[in-house]
Amino acid sequence: MKIFHYDPDTGLLLGEGVADRDPLDNPHGLPNLPWLIPAFATTIVPPAHAETKHRVFRDGAWGYVPIDDPDEEPLPEPLPTTGEVDTERDRRITAGFIFEGVLYQSDKEARENIMGAHKAASDAMMLFGAQPGNLAWQQLLNPEGPAEFKWISADNTRVPMDAPTVLRFGYAALTHKSSHIFAASDLKSMDPIPSDFATNPVYWPAAT
Repeated sequence: MKIFHYDPDTGLLLGEGVADRDPLDNPHGLPNLPWLIPAFATTIVPPAHAETKHRVFRDGAWGYVPIDDPDEEPLPEPLPTTGEVDTERDRRITAGFIFEGVLYQSDKEARENIMGAHKAASDAMMLFGAQPGNLAWQQLLNPEGPAEFKWISADNTRVPMDAPTVLRFGYAALTHKSSHIFAASDLKSMDPIPSDFATNPVYWPAAT
């Protein structure tokens, strides 16, 4: 997660860096779980560079002050737009989700693949009676299918899944996407949209 350092006295932007993930509460480095933010740093993105103005962080928000008068009260930062909310929504949807304690990819292609496996598992259960614990359930649909169905997690581990597990996996992926869509809709209904909407986890679904 990117962070932005500022001077403790003047609030002037000093530069940017990368936060450390919390090893206890966020071992996978998910964007909506705790990160270790050092003193005099923030995850709030500063406004665009302006030739005649400094960017300063005061009272929990970024603003501008003229370069020749840094003690002048900063101009308010522009309010977030619905387009920015949509961008953050899409970023979080594709950042991955946790199912049964394991982090999985959730970009567009991954979600399409999960839905395909979900449909196959549903067919194997409804048409051929695939049972819990049967990892060879794909062979009910295709005799040449693998002896074990496995899904690759975000850390490249191959996780065996029986048909009922794949069914739950598909519903988890669906819930991950839909919950972020509704959270973004709630944000876009606010007036004004909170300036910390992208970094405050209270506005977004939990990782699990």
